Amino acid sequence: MGHGVGGRGIIARLGKANFELAPLVVVTGVVCVMATGFGTYSILKKPDVALFKESNPRPWEKIDPEKRQKLLTLHQEYKVNPAIEKLKREIGSAK
Repeated sequence: MGHGVGGRGIIARLGKANFELAPLVVVTGVVCVMATGFGTYSILKKPDVALFKESNPRPWEKIDPEKRQKLLTLHQEYKVNPAIEKLKREIGSAK
């Protein structure tokens, strides 16, 4: 019955009083955790995501065209086009 530090927590009290809100709280919590996880995964693992553009103004040029970037690729083979690579070297965008 106490409203102080001791006693049951606020989640337990709300869960007992409004039990129909439990699925909403669970689904919202799962969605928040998944969104945070995907954002963290994208920042750490995706080669085209750049936090600081000053240090790497064109991050897409470091992507290896022979390595798959998608989770699922069906019947797709990419081979480096020598004409495009030569043009990149002439322009100076490829290093």
